[in-house]
Amino acid sequence: MSAESRVLALRWARQDMVPYGTALPPERAGDVTATAQVYYRWLEGPAFLFLSVSPLTFPQDAPDGPGVPTVMKGNAMAQITDAQQYTASVGEVDSKNQPVTGDNLAWVIADPTVASVTPSADGYSAVIAGVADGTTTYTVTDSTVSPPLTGTGSVTVVSGAATSLTITEGTPEDQPSAAPPAS
Repeated sequence: MSAESRVLALRWARQDMVPYGTALPPERAGDVTATAQVYYRWLEGPAFLFLSVSPLTFPQDAPDGPGVPTVMKGNAMAQITDAQQYTASVGEVDSKNQPVTGDNLAWVIADPTVASVTPSADGYSAVIAGVADGTTTYTVTDSTVSPPLTGTGSVTVVSGAATSLTITEGTPEDQPSAAPPAS
């Protein structure tokens, strides 16, 4: 298998480097060898596939049946300045993975002194806007099903860049006395 893999790796590398059968310039000959080594390592393995569970997937009970995960896609942990905002959106699906629309969704922000939440007319999105430094969470809830479905995101608000500079002058006072010269 090793000899077959070497030949195959070299053939693939040559096809990548010289796709139309033209001559390869001598100064690029090492490129073919390096590319062939990458293919060879891939062919000989071992190959690994790493799967990880997203920290933004929350198991919840479905209205009729076993638990179904609620998956939050995108950046559910945002950092913005106190002069920025972004839109958070919700997509719901039923037990057959079909889109659901028309449910009444409620948005709540845990600390309105840090950020504000302004839901859209249909409730399927909301604008999260920075107010002051800090971190807070926002929650969207669909209470039309039992038990209610919820999704949570967090936002950290930091101060924006300086836009002005103010000099404040203190009260005039006498300078300290000069030290007497050393004798």
